[in-house]
Amino acid sequence: MRAIFVAVFILLGLPLSALTVKPLSFEELVGESAAVVHGRVTDVRSQWTADRRGIESLVVVDAIDYLKGSWGGQVIVRVPGGQVGTFVNLIPGAPRFVEGDRVVLFLKADGPAVPVITGTSQGVYRVAIDQRSGGPMVVPPVTEPGASVTARGDLSRRPLSLPAFAEAVRRAGAAR
Repeated sequence: MRAIFVAVFILLGLPLSALTVKPLSFEELVGESAAVVHGRVTDVRSQWTADRRGIESLVVVDAIDYLKGSWGGQVIVRVPGGQVGTFVNLIPGAPRFVEGDRVVLFLKADGPAVPVITGTSQGVYRVAIDQRSGGPMVVPPVTEPGASVTARGDLSRRPLSLPAFAEAVRRAGAAR
């Protein structure tokens, strides 16, 4: 009984952390991002955080095009979670990447730090190839302006062509 009391007392002294993300409109997502890159994931490396209390992953993205800003031909992005050896740190709501993923990422950085994704998973748009046209399609698409709730199966969530998505990013940036 005494051991349980001591263990609970020690655990209460440890700081707790959580990933909390504020829902962003598409305009806010564009406005808060310093860069929006369309690219392909070429490497994902996980490492211990500086304080060794968690794991983060460094995602290497070869830029195909920038829809906003420009940070060069290759961008390294930090995301929470990952695996180091047998230790796995899964963060609910944090995006996961594998080599070969084609994505559009909304990025921000504070000072010289490694960039992070704006709005965590909100700033990750997957790119797929349209079976009919063979062109790139961005999934999920931009929701209609003013939409506050998006229902599963909503027809407005259809994929957008990459050029249409790029135009939506430009319009949202100009609106701010």
